[in-house]
Amino acid sequence: MKKLTLDKFPKKVLGSIDIQKAFVVSRLIVAAERLQVFRVLERNPMKTEALGRALHIHKFYLAAFLNSLVSLGLLRKVNDIYRNTALARKYFIDERSIYWTRQYSKECVRAYETLTILEDKLRSGRSYESIKGEKKTSNTEAMKRDRRLAEDFTQMLFHLHGDDAEALANYLDLSKRRAVLDLGGGSGVMSIALAKKNPQLRACILDIAPVCEIAAGNIRRARLSGRVHAMAGDISRTLPAGYDVIMFCDVGPVSQKLLRNAYKGLPENGLLVLADRYLSKDGTKPLDRLVEHFVNSSFGLESWVEMVERVQSCGFEDVEARNAYRDSWFITGIKPGTA
Repeated sequence: MKKLTLDKFPKKVLGSIDIQKAFVVSRLIVAAERLQVFRVLERNPMKTEALGRALHIHKFYLAAFLNSLVSLGLLRKVNDIYRNTALARKYFIDERSIYWTRQYSKECVRAYETLTILEDKLRSGRSYESIKGEKKTSNTEAMKRDRRLAEDFTQMLFHLHGDDAEALANYLDLSKRRAVLDLGGGSGVMSIALAKKNPQLRACILDIAPVCEIAAGNIRRARLSGRVHAMAGDISRTLPAGYDVIMFCDVGPVSQKLLRNAYKGLPENGLLVLADRYLSKDGTKPLDRLVEHFVNSSFGLESWVEMVERVQSCGFEDVEARNAYRDSWFITGIKPGTA
């Protein structure tokens, strides 16, 4: 899935946007997606007043809001009737799921709120919640309580990581492997891709119960229920036996504790797989992982070199790292057999 970056907009639009305007423009686009402007118009082109009623937008802002989207090249207006442009259709309909629209746009708004006190965070080293006196709740705990959040977040990632999953499946040689344990496997997107690529392989997704329910639906739709299943569990506790591959995909930098737990759970010559967007050796790339630190520092800032050293420190041998797809690094290691 390609991101809607400023360079995708018409050149005449780019020439009128400076840094300050870019911030405002991006917020308008997020609002349009949160209000589902593009989805409403994809079903039925509408006039100003009708669109305002459908989206519950006050008349004081309605025309300026819609016309701003026209000016950006996202809507087309003819005789007071608004339609999506090809640009909007590509990035907000064809390449976005409804889960992306609901969840990612919500996370964008949270990012804007967090960045309003960026200077305070930089000076104090404190989190947004600490400065604002709010209680910080982990996303995992929030999903346990809110089924809708669990669905939106999990399916957003399923849609987002399809290309990464295919790249990982093409990169790994699992022809002689029998079973994969996908720790924190979420939507199942990685396990499904590996199972499709390797017909002899079975896989288990280990995650919290609400997420496992959603993953089970993805597995059924992929027609892989005979070889892939989801199991509720804690990845930091004793792991189920019978898997000669254990992987962590898009869970952030994996701690030594979790790596040692994986080492213990693997048989001799078992394969460890890490797949994530670690920083470059000098820590300067990728940019969006760096800037995400100012919004949500839970992703960590470990480089691929640091992760290789961590994997080696836990006893794995033949450790390899490859920047095999875009900003994603795939790290593999083998649990040695007895001499």
